[in-house]
Amino acid sequence: MHPPSFLLLRLAALAAALLLHPAGALAADANTLTPQEQAAGWKLLFDGRSTAGWHTYGKKHVSAGSWKIKDGCLVLPQGNGRPNGTGGDLVTNTLFTNFEFQFEWRVGPVGNSGVEYLFTEGEKRTATFYPGDTGDSPMGFEYQVLDDAPNASNAANRLAASIYSLVTATGKTLRPVGEFNQGRIVVDGNHVEHWLNDRKVAECELGSPELQRIIASSKYQYYPGVGVKRATAIALQDHGAEVAYRNLKLRELRPTTTSAPTAAAPPTPAATPSAPMTARNIPMRAADWSVWCWSKADNRWVEHPLDKMTVQIQDGVLSARNTTNSNWPRAILLYRGTLLDGDFIISADYRGQLESFDLQSADGGNQRLSCLNPPQDNQWHSALISRQQGQYTARIEEASVQVQDNKAPAGMKGYFCFKLRPGEAVEVRGLVVQAGR
Repeated sequence: MHPPSFLLLRLAALAAALLLHPAGALAADANTLTPQEQAAGWKLLFDGRSTAGWHTYGKKHVSAGSWKIKDGCLVLPQGNGRPNGTGGDLVTNTLFTNFEFQFEWRVGPVGNSGVEYLFTEGEKRTATFYPGDTGDSPMGFEYQVLDDAPNASNAANRLAASIYSLVTATGKTLRPVGEFNQGRIVVDGNHVEHWLNDRKVAECELGSPELQRIIASSKYQYYPGVGVKRATAIALQDHGAEVAYRNLKLRELRPTTTSAPTAAAPPTPAATPSAPMTARNIPMRAADWSVWCWSKADNRWVEHPLDKMTVQIQDGVLSARNTTNSNWPRAILLYRGTLLDGDFIISADYRGQLESFDLQSADGGNQRLSCLNPPQDNQWHSALISRQQGQYTARIEEASVQVQDNKAPAGMKGYFCFKLRPGEAVEVRGLVVQAGR
């Protein structure tokens, strides 16, 4: 029996559409959020019509001749794939700390790209990682985007969906070239996951002995910033091949894996928290700490490898000394394990010399809360900062200390840190965090 004529017309229209579009390119409602996704906190990073919210790495805009909008996709034309070339990595204007990021990607034959995260834009490197590397590209974790078949000779941890050059994606189902694959990246506290087409294929724990061993045997051994938790932009990599991305969706997470709950709690200020807060006794791990130095050129704090401050951890005590040179005299030791957003109480024991202990804005700008003139001797002291109902408090033991509010808004997102002058040294132990909204 022949189908009705109207059905023949529908089949003909569908066949024509499939000829005009690559397989998988006809997903319904691309670059939109369902009511359920909106209720769950998802946000679009790309609206399908413009590059609003993005810039080329190292610039304040999207370079002309680079990423284009085509058929509801961010598309990078073929180029030389090198920093300062015709393309460039496309970077979000916003930084994220704990998040779930979903995206769809499509490459052509021999296609190569990646989604990069856990990096600090503008950080210069002395080590080079590929021919033509000028140090002007993201260096952190990468979700590998690749046509696997012609790259079968690559190391397994350099194939699609792997944590590039570190953790191999396993048990994956990769769709054919020309079709869209769905990727997902999860950064939840120190836990990282890569997903491909609704299946988890790779994971690791930041700061774990296993990951540190892998990094030490990889090319990243020459760059200590890889695998360090930080507030990060998300970058779409220019590797010279044409690539398309769409349905870029992200939701921010409250970290659940930073540490285990404990009954211990720090001394609490008189104010009553506006929301419940859970005390967490934080283990001392090098991966949770970063060094920022003040950049006059950028007028902000920029992240540096830990060699700018000699840091070691032994028996639960972190020891640090400011070893910066005259080019970077101001340095802070920043606890990156918890982004302080909303009400919080954070405390730690310290002894030694330091200029202040601070709440530093997450974006590295000049907004901060400085707790000045702490005792400097060989005795252990308990330092505490809190923000409750928009009011800041700082204490050493039970005594209030001088607080300098440098344009720190009541709801500023920030990190707990110690500021050290050149040559100053400090020891830290007993870090406890309570956080709530």
